[in-house]
Amino acid sequence: MMNCFDISNLPVAVPVVTSMLVSITTGAIAQTVPPNLPAAIICYAQADQSWRVGYLGRVNNDGSSIYISPDGRLSATVNAKGLVVPPTNRPAGLDCYGKTLDELRSTARILEFQRPK
Repeated sequence: MMNCFDISNLPVAVPVVTSMLVSITTGAIAQTVPPNLPAAIICYAQADQSWRVGYLGRVNNDGSSIYISPDGRLSATVNAKGLVVPPTNRPAGLDCYGKTLDELRSTARILEFQRPK
């Protein structure tokens, strides 16, 4: 007899997302994501002429946020004023460094969260 709730065929990400939602809903009810932070930033790397995407990985208590590439090897910090801060430990090889989130939005280089209405 087949179990109606058999999850063996679901992708591995489902339990991870489910546990994230549980921790979000039970842990920090009073906390909200700042309304102006995007889900992702899209930057161009002139060196190899490729597009890079950094996803929101962390929001710090000082208002800054960290965007991380899917492979985890690159990151960018957006300060509390919305400026993508150039790295201090390597050359700034992406064109979004030194730009504000508003500048990136104006050139369609931001992926926004789908917020409830």
